[in-house]
Amino acid sequence: MTSNQWRSLLKILFICLICIGITFANTLIPSFAANIAADEPESSQIISRFEAIKGKMAKLRFCYNESCFYRNVTSKVIPPSDRNPHYTAEISAAVERPSSSPDLADYHFVYVNDRWQLVKGEEFTDVADYVFIGDRYEIYSVHNSHTLRGNLEKARQDGGIKSGYLSLYFDVLDQGVEKQGSN
Repeated sequence: MTSNQWRSLLKILFICLICIGITFANTLIPSFAANIAADEPESSQIISRFEAIKGKMAKLRFCYNESCFYRNVTSKVIPPSDRNPHYTAEISAAVERPSSSPDLADYHFVYVNDRWQLVKGEEFTDVADYVFIGDRYEIYSVHNSHTLRGNLEKARQDGGIKSGYLSLYFDVLDQGVEKQGSN
């Protein structure tokens, strides 16, 4: 055999190995994908777990005199997409407080590691804007043009913030993460 014949034979052998590899990979991928899908709850379960969080949130009372609560609670769940591989969700509500003006709240969630997680929120009142990211907060007061910053654990201990986010973060969720046994 000449060297050209050997090269041709090696090329054919190489192509055969690639074909065998592709065939082997195609038989493994569906079973691998099925195992991954079996580990993740169905879409309806993920959505119903979020609705349970929303239902608990809608029943919250978060002022000392229990006059702060949510009304007109709405939500939206966004399924995974090419741009975002996770379920995301939003809850919007009017906040009833002793003030005379309407207050609003928006909370944002992401479904990661088989749990819903509260990632950020905003509450708007006639005198202050509250911004929350995870366990941090900023409150801008229009009365004194001053911004307060801190972490939720300390705010909870001090008891100075009358915020629905604080109650949602600690009472409905476990430090912003869906509680065990909720699913």
